[in-house]
Amino acid sequence: MEKLRISRKEQFCNRLLKDLTKFFLITILLFSTKAFCITPSEISKITIRPEHSVFFTNQELKYILEIPEVQPHNVQTQLQENMKEGVSFISSRRMEYFTADNVTGTRIEFWFTFKDAGIATIPALIVKVNGRTYYLKFDKVQLYENPKTIAPRLVVELNSDKMIYPTVDGKKSKETFKTQVTKPVEITVYAQFAVQIKQFGFEIPKESLFEEIERYDMAMGKVRYPDFFQERIPVAKFKWTPLKEGKKTLPNIRAVVTAYSGRNLELGLPDCTVTVEKKSAATIAEQNKKDAEASDFSVFAYALSEPVSEENVKELKVATDDDFFQIASLRKKERNSFGPSGSIRNERIALEQSIGIAVSRDEPSIPLWQLFVIIFVVTLSLSVLFFVFKKKLFSVIAFCLAIIFGFFTLLLGIFVSEKHAVVRGGDISPVPEESSISSTSVTAGTCVRIMEETPDWYYIEYNENGGWMKKINLIIIE
Repeated sequence: MEKLRISRKEQFCNRLLKDLTKFFLITILLFSTKAFCITPSEISKITIRPEHSVFFTNQELKYILEIPEVQPHNVQTQLQENMKEGVSFISSRRMEYFTADNVTGTRIEFWFTFKDAGIATIPALIVKVNGRTYYLKFDKVQLYENPKTIAPRLVVELNSDKMIYPTVDGKKSKETFKTQVTKPVEITVYAQFAVQIKQFGFEIPKESLFEEIERYDMAMGKVRYPDFFQERIPVAKFKWTPLKEGKKTLPNIRAVVTAYSGRNLELGLPDCTVTVEKKSAATIAEQNKKDAEASDFSVFAYALSEPVSEENVKELKVATDDDFFQIASLRKKERNSFGPSGSIRNERIALEQSIGIAVSRDEPSIPLWQLFVIIFVVTLSLSVLFFVFKKKLFSVIAFCLAIIFGFFTLLLGIFVSEKHAVVRGGDISPVPEESSISSTSVTAGTCVRIMEETPDWYYIEYNENGGWMKKINLIIIE
């Protein structure tokens, strides 16, 4: 009878052991799957991208937000109220999408209109994913005047170092150029904001030599860039040699062009006063210096069809080295606090937002990981102890608890062991050399992961890119 009781007790323990083992294996599998899903730090690095690279005023422009591995019902969004004047929100649409690898996610589309040309800026979007709040940035884009309202123009380049644009609003031209008698001047004519050139011709100027060197496709009637294209398109190249000194104008070169609005307009070269002087070594040296300065101003002054007003640019606090060291210090406090510290985290987020940095990953708690290690060791030791004293049921329970805490200890230990730093500013390069060409610019204040190091360089992970950055440009989070 006693043997029968022992047998039943052993059978009960064996069944309980099997059931608990199945339960915890399923639990570990679920947590393992969750560990490979998108992480909060990855979500915080997502930006809201524009559908196209070129935007126009007074047209509906679409931005796209894609969050992989998250279902639409787990995502809520809210626009901030401090949008600048001239920016209007039209509508949004939420849907489920599939990647090429058949991974599901949430796709949200936003439509805006912008009244003014310049740099389009929208305050960060407030996004809640699984109850957690993020501030995701909208990518900045260049806004141009609506093509139907932009007038085409001819632009002139003299001697490959001075660019001359037409004046705007009927202002009197102040462009000047100096050369010497019998010194050839190379003239390159460009068309801008034009779909096609239907006619192109020129008159030979008096008291000078004039030669057409090359005529490009645009001058031969071919339609170029039916979709809006803001860059200059070469039309023709000439060589002009004045034979007499004095005040002159540029040669009479004219074209009939088709604008994006469909209108045909006759255009000439922009106004420019050309001073032809006698040859002098001192004059040549002095004028070359003035031409270089004037060329820099001309290219900058007319880079956009409309100037960008300072009122249209969102003002942010100018970040300093002290701010970056403060961010690193707050992150260090987060790492060394027991569990998530709301006050420290909120202080860091407020500082990051004040200098225009998107809210990034939170720091893992080192004391919490140490507690998990202690609990894992204690439960594992108890399991062995109960097994030695033939307390099989207690041994099984302690062993299962050890597996659970061991799993969380390993998972949290991976995050704790990673080395991170705050960027003070700079670029990442493909190789750790001073002469290497920088490939990607990193926003100052961003938290990055350090993968490797040399005596003077760190290899960092930034968004989906990786590269080398000098150690002096990074503040290690200890």
